[in-house]
Amino acid sequence: MPQHAIPFRCPEPGCAAAMVASDTGLACTAGHAFPYAPGTRIPVFADAPAGSSEYSITDAAAIHDNALRWLFATFGTDEATLRERLVARLGLRRGQSVLVTGAGAGNDLPHIAEKLGGQGSIHAQDIASQMLLAGAERCGDAIAAMGIDIQFSVCDATRLPYGDAAFDAAYHYGGINLFSSIERGIAEMNRVVKPGGRIVIADEGMGPWLLKTELGRALIANNALYAHQAPMALLPETARDVTLSFELHNCFYVIDFLVGDGPLPIDLDVPHVGRRGGSIRKRFAGQLEGVDPALKEAVYRKAEQAGVSRVDFLETALRAALER
Repeated sequence: MPQHAIPFRCPEPGCAAAMVASDTGLACTAGHAFPYAPGTRIPVFADAPAGSSEYSITDAAAIHDNALRWLFATFGTDEATLRERLVARLGLRRGQSVLVTGAGAGNDLPHIAEKLGGQGSIHAQDIASQMLLAGAERCGDAIAAMGIDIQFSVCDATRLPYGDAAFDAAYHYGGINLFSSIERGIAEMNRVVKPGGRIVIADEGMGPWLLKTELGRALIANNALYAHQAPMALLPETARDVTLSFELHNCFYVIDFLVGDGPLPIDLDVPHVGRRGGSIRKRFAGQLEGVDPALKEAVYRKAEQAGVSRVDFLETALRAALER
């Protein structure tokens, strides 16, 4: 295995066993087998049925090229400049490892490879073998010649064939709106990136202020994906340094965030100062059953007369009752 290669792990539910290569494909140590795409060493873990989308048909990459030419002409934007700007958000350094989900025909891969300074690795994934194999043919050898370990796989982005915290960064441009589960797709990227690594996700989805404009309605009539909204509510709870911005004249959302390494450092036990008292945790998790309103008011008055908070008064009374 090359120095910077990231090993595949079995994506079958509950498995994640190590993979062993043969002349025909990969098999995990638990017995799950996955073939190589014909004439390649690219493993196929899951493949979209032929003809199930515009990305899984014959000449899908050439058709997609035409769509991209239309896109950038329509929005008056240079493709290379946009991709460079998106890739720059990853903040890559020499020798790092990057996962690219929904890599398609590989248009972003050379831009990512340039940021790795002749070392490191890229794993490019797509569930449509027609697109992924075209990408491998177009840029695989050129990236390998730069000293970058480049690996391709046909797989489901909601069940990635990698272990936890395997990559320094993850990148996705175009296609997450079509995932079987956007939430699981984001969760998987978050799972396989090391704490502190950055994830960048971009796709069609205009700014909400454009949705009801004539321009917005025209774009949506042409391509319903422009009506998608940035899936901010689907980010992991541990996401850090989150930003939402827009590209292509506010018609493509861009989300980037750092992978957190645990719960957010919010102290739920800092006591409130005041007549109610308590803390966030006590007010949320320590609520008791309802009582007679008149009794409640009497307790509040008694606490105020005693010069203590309501929470402290109640806790003292309850502890005393338990000790009887």
